[in-house]
Amino acid sequence: MPLQFPAGFSQHIHHLPGIQEEKFLAALQLPAPISIRLNPEKKSAAFLDSNPVSWCEFGRYLPSRPDFTLDPLFHTGAYYVQEASSMSIWSALNDLVTDKKDLRVLDLCAAPGGKSTLVASWLAGNGLLVANEVIRGRAGILTDNLIRWGSANTIVSNNDPRQFGKLEAFFDVILVDAPCSGSGMFRKDPAAMDHWSEDAVVHCAARQERILTDVWPALKEGGLLLYSTCSYSEAEDERISKFAETALAAELLAIPSLEKIPGIVKTQAGYRFYPGEIQGEGFYLSALRKTSEAEAPYSKPAFRPVTVPASVAGWMAHPEHFLYSETHLGNSLIPIHLHESLPPLLKHLHILKCGVLAGEMKGKDFLPSHEMALSNLLHPEAPQLELDKNEALHYLKKEALPGRSDIRGWHRMNYMGLGLGWGNILPNRINNGLPKSWRILKELE
Repeated sequence: MPLQFPAGFSQHIHHLPGIQEEKFLAALQLPAPISIRLNPEKKSAAFLDSNPVSWCEFGRYLPSRPDFTLDPLFHTGAYYVQEASSMSIWSALNDLVTDKKDLRVLDLCAAPGGKSTLVASWLAGNGLLVANEVIRGRAGILTDNLIRWGSANTIVSNNDPRQFGKLEAFFDVILVDAPCSGSGMFRKDPAAMDHWSEDAVVHCAARQERILTDVWPALKEGGLLLYSTCSYSEAEDERISKFAETALAAELLAIPSLEKIPGIVKTQAGYRFYPGEIQGEGFYLSALRKTSEAEAPYSKPAFRPVTVPASVAGWMAHPEHFLYSETHLGNSLIPIHLHESLPPLLKHLHILKCGVLAGEMKGKDFLPSHEMALSNLLHPEAPQLELDKNEALHYLKKEALPGRSDIRGWHRMNYMGLGLGWGNILPNRINNGLPKSWRILKELE
């Protein structure tokens, strides 16, 4: 059934920069492309023959949409289902950031986690990523997706943008994928049309100005802010970028690699992705450099991390790269290079995830956490059991599996060599250690 656009939308897009209106509207009547992004730290043979996304080396287009819920590989964090246009953040970071070491990155409006997992892969273990989401329920989804992705140098927070103003000149890079009117998602999510109106565009633009103003103090002098929306509206796109240029004294930057890709439209303040011109949904991206001076007065670390205990270190590939700290979340494993970054974050933010939870003692034995099973920290010789697809799906439904006569005790349950969670192997069954909230509810085929 053809899409029926909201009243006023056709007139609204009539004068958009670089739009070929007839071609654009025809493209919106076609099925949306299916795209995923591979996790470079969790390699598998799946999808390697799929067509690449031009602006992100780990992006792939799929010929059809599989049932991701019933693919155990998805639950290992081997890939993330992400709209292709938004992966252009990868090219912007590659073009505009020269040194990842000690880099502090904030993804301000991060849920459900597409851009955060992309940044985590781009950092490749360097620096720090703070992924923030103001809505508590969505922040929980963000946390789960980053746990599944497996990177240890990540923190998840649940704060309003204005609270980041207390972290003056703290971040080198800030991503603001701002809440918007959502017109760029009409094809992928037709329900978005129910909420679109000219009034919604005006309301969103005012909120976008407030968000940039609130978070601007947290960016260092010379720091990079990447602003994006999934809206076609100039009021939410170019005008917001120009607002930052004038009101916040930002410098608008070019993203050279995007200018080399046919179909991406360069405008006076950013880059536009139109269906019909590129293989993806509607997206806008601009890059801004902070030129004003700022200081970052921080106290010395207020918490006392220690060397990783032997009971935990035995499960890890490189315990010497981590510190062990008691936080409000439990015993956390923190990359050593984050030691000095954490105190102000713990002081000013509501933290939901910090590094990787280590686990707990079960009698005389240490049992790693579910986060450890999905992380990239586990020692390759830690006890592990490979499951076939059918076994993996029953494990993901939190069902008991048949026991084994040759091995005993807690093992990581693997699918295609990648972790799903823990199981306690007994002679007559395998007790399922998957957290209840992580189980899949869909019926198996």
